[in-house]
Amino acid sequence: MNPMATRASFSSRMALAVCGIVAALLVGEALIRLFDLAPESFVVYASRRGWRPKPGAHGWQRREGQAYVSVNRHGFRGPDRPVEKPAGGFRVAVLGDSFAFAEQVPYRETFSAVVERRLTGCAALSGRPVEVLDFGCIGYGTAQELLTLRRQAWRYAPDMVVLAVYTGNDIRNNSPALERNKCRPFFVYRGGRLELGGPFVDSAIFRLNCLARYESRRLQVFNVLGDAWMMLRDWLRSLRGGASARRSAQFVAEDLVTYRPPAAPAWREAWRVTEGEIELMRREVASRDAGFLVAVVSDAPQVFPSAKARLALVKSLGASGDLLYPDKRLVALGRREGFAVLDLVPAMQAWADAKRRFLHGFANSAYGSGHWNAEGHRLAGELIAERLCAMAGRASAAPR
Repeated sequence: MNPMATRASFSSRMALAVCGIVAALLVGEALIRLFDLAPESFVVYASRRGWRPKPGAHGWQRREGQAYVSVNRHGFRGPDRPVEKPAGGFRVAVLGDSFAFAEQVPYRETFSAVVERRLTGCAALSGRPVEVLDFGCIGYGTAQELLTLRRQAWRYAPDMVVLAVYTGNDIRNNSPALERNKCRPFFVYRGGRLELGGPFVDSAIFRLNCLARYESRRLQVFNVLGDAWMMLRDWLRSLRGGASARRSAQFVAEDLVTYRPPAAPAWREAWRVTEGEIELMRREVASRDAGFLVAVVSDAPQVFPSAKARLALVKSLGASGDLLYPDKRLVALGRREGFAVLDLVPAMQAWADAKRRFLHGFANSAYGSGHWNAEGHRLAGELIAERLCAMAGRASAAPR
């Protein structure tokens, strides 16, 4: 057989196969878009922050809870706000991760919306129009939240900045050694100073790979195939039983390591960087003559409505105490550096125990896990609004 003819035949078959695959993808993409089968993606690639909320994105979210989610034209959740603050207005900028973005509930039920409604009745604000701007974004760590403050939130001249810290993964998010998704900027200590670093900052090729990763989400067929693969994977793991349970237990233990004082060098450095980032933000807020509040978000096990179940978790982790190590550490940081910290966990834990109701989880996911439900957001919003009102009162009473 002629080798040239063999190669030509092979090339022809490969070309036909590639054309067939492309045609199948195009047909699949058309059908998915026609029948609206793919979930909406609410984030888009961002060259400085890794990703950010996608301006104008809207659609249903039904994976955990259920809500019709929309991102306004300025790129944050909630109603459109003019950049210029209304005369006499009082603005609060909320920074945080998925707990702040809160795609699990309608916007009116998010803690940011609750804070706005409650602050409207704050006597210390003397009837000033109140606006709470929700700059939260899915998956963010403290580094991205600080960059969001610098690149977006300051344009709106907030009078108060609320940093919502979720200790369940924010500490890990701030470490290039611990974080799985490295398509984000990190702050790292160099010569005793915090500077932007990590592969996303230091490598143009890495950023290009991240861009490709996010741009691929525009093809809904890949989103549907990805969701189908995750469902199949979870089903297969459930069939394997024991091995899957061991892996799940290992994951839980790794994810809840912040409940204990850090032992590994990577975790000690992650805490050091996190505290440094918060202090950077505190100084920047003070330089703008604005108020600053760190709100410590509850992790689901911390407010599980059973003291007995919480104690069992403590024992299983080999930890001591009450699952409040990260909260107490952040409160101590605030006292040391002179800024306000509101630990939401004790009050939410007491409420859950008294009411015997879950503040995390939904009927279509699992109660007692995941993100805040409407009850969790309501209680958190009320607690944050109460603290902000008290801070506003002290600020107005302070001599000028």
